[in-house]
Amino acid sequence: MFYVVNKKPSGNEFERFRTDFFYDDSVKTIDAARCPKCKSYIGMREPVPPFRVRIETWGTGFGDFVFWLDDFLVSKRFRDAYEVSGLRGLREFLPVEVLSCRKHRKHSEETPLYFRTIPKLGSAKIDLAKSGIDLGEQRELRCDVCLSGPGVLKRWKAVVVDESTWNGDDIFYAYGLPGSLIVSSRFAEWAANFEFKNLVLEDAKFSSHDFYPNEATGRSS
Repeated sequence: MFYVVNKKPSGNEFERFRTDFFYDDSVKTIDAARCPKCKSYIGMREPVPPFRVRIETWGTGFGDFVFWLDDFLVSKRFRDAYEVSGLRGLREFLPVEVLSCRKHRKHSEETPLYFRTIPKLGSAKIDLAKSGIDLGEQRELRCDVCLSGPGVLKRWKAVVVDESTWNGDDIFYAYGLPGSLIVSSRFAEWAANFEFKNLVLEDAKFSSHDFYPNEATGRSS
């Protein structure tokens, strides 16, 4: 069983520790990762150290997870627990310099130490058909590794991992939906014991999204 991290959950309960960030303009980037087969770019350009960030909180405290688009930071509390957990999937933890913190609701909590880490890409592939992924016009995949090809990602009805391609990592991005952060049931059970703040998981079978909700009916599946 897999879960997807909901990076922007709604509702007062979930927004209590909502924490976001963005990189300072001084942070340099390099090209995004490439598919090992077709060499297409996958995902966004990669920031390189030193990492300087600006943080925003929306509730009554800081999260253990801090999100920006497909990227995220984790607290020292999370890092320390993960490093002795036996879980797999994250690369090294690199320190982050917090230049500023904007609190939309005033609170007295001090800014934690944060680290940037990256999940591995390519730990699994998405089952495009079972996920109900709509890429617009019918087309053939350009690459059977990264599942890239012409078309625009419009929506998906679920996030279904092709388990025959999964290498056992507990937190990862999968080919086919590289922006969806996926975790294993083992990770979910472990995280629940620690009650990490601003980490909201939803059953991957019910994790859907529609970039074009106002389109006419007759969508492809």
